[in-house]
Amino acid sequence: MIRALMVCLVLAGCAATPQMIEKPVEVRVPVAVPCKAPEIPEPDWPLAKVPATASDFEFFRAALAELALRAGHEIRLKAAVAACQ
Repeated sequence: MIRALMVCLVLAGCAATPQMIEKPVEVRVPVAVPCKAPEIPEPDWPLAKVPATASDFEFFRAALAELALRAGHEIRLKAAVAACQ
């Protein structure tokens, strides 16, 4: 008799469990996106073309030209990095 009562209680307990209601939950997670910036070509640096036998004046002139070229190249690189952020 006690066994039958225990079986009835167990079955009644299983029948009385509340139904689980599943609701979709929106989760916002940052996702890494590859950068689509164009590749900046490396310019021909004037100092790389100066021969070893060049005079000081030719070396200085190439260095000044490279400074201006380097400034422009850095601006293009910074613009490409800013486009990815």
